Amino acid sequence: MAQFDVYPHPIEELRSIYPFVVQVQSDFLRAPEARITLPLATPSVEAPPMSRLNPKINVSDTVFVLDTLHIVAYEPSDLRRPITNLREQADVIWDALDYALHGY
Repeated sequence: MAQFDVYPHPIEELRSIYPFVVQVQSDFLRAPEARITLPLATPSVEAPPMSRLNPKINVSDTVFVLDTLHIVAYEPSDLRRPITNLREQADVIWDALDYALHGY
């Protein structure tokens, strides 16, 4: 499990709204009981008004919306095989988290 790995949402009932989650926990923190994630909303879901807090993220040529305020931790066993890694979009993800946590 690497930082910025993208996984299918572990809760099947939520996949129509949030098909994926991105793991944002540091690679240095190997807590066995949890991984911190942010959900990626489907393009059909209306984008929240704050684009810095909820930026558009590209996953395999499809645009999703990072739903930063719905941060949640899952057990590693809930996160199966990653489909991609978003390290190249790390600055946008960190900017959204900084805005949510620090207000800037």
